Amino acid sequence: MIDIVYDVRRYRQKLADTIREGDNVVELGPHIGKSTEAYYNRVSRAVLVDKGIDCKEALEEFCKIHDKATFICGDVRKFDTMSDAVKKIKRCDVLALDMGGGRFPDTVFKVWATWSAILKPRDSIIRCRGLAEFIFRARVTDDTIKEDFDDAGWLADYGRSTPDKVKEQLEEFSIWVDI
Repeated sequence: MIDIVYDVRRYRQKLADTIREGDNVVELGPHIGKSTEAYYNRVSRAVLVDKGIDCKEALEEFCKIHDKATFICGDVRKFDTMSDAVKKIKRCDVLALDMGGGRFPDTVFKVWATWSAILKPRDSIIRCRGLAEFIFRARVTDDTIKEDFDDAGWLADYGRSTPDKVKEQLEEFSIWVDI
């Protein structure tokens, strides 16, 4: 399942409601760890990835206190950051993505699509106002697109289950953003 929210309180509640006992979680954009606190007591492993200088110290401290958490200081759009995260987690049950909840969904969607293609999470939770607004304004008028999907929270039906050139996909970000 893929859940999209904007309000940070609802995002945290969705994390708390979705994450099950023993889950492995990858959280992209945990900031200072307030959202992580909503679910941490139930996880087997939590990998927290953020590039913010303002949150580095708080997340390092969080991981010192919480032994099931690992912090990676890095840009989620970079191949090396993803590679580091994949090495630290054997499987991902929940992929959580909070890149500030901004109005422009293109980078958020691309980050989610790339990470979910590799990690194949059971559930994804995305906090992004622009993506939520896009979905509410959209109407699917192509009846060849099915409404039910076999995968849980990633785009397997679209040939994304094992991308051959993940690094090239991530380098494509440079078209949209300065990385």
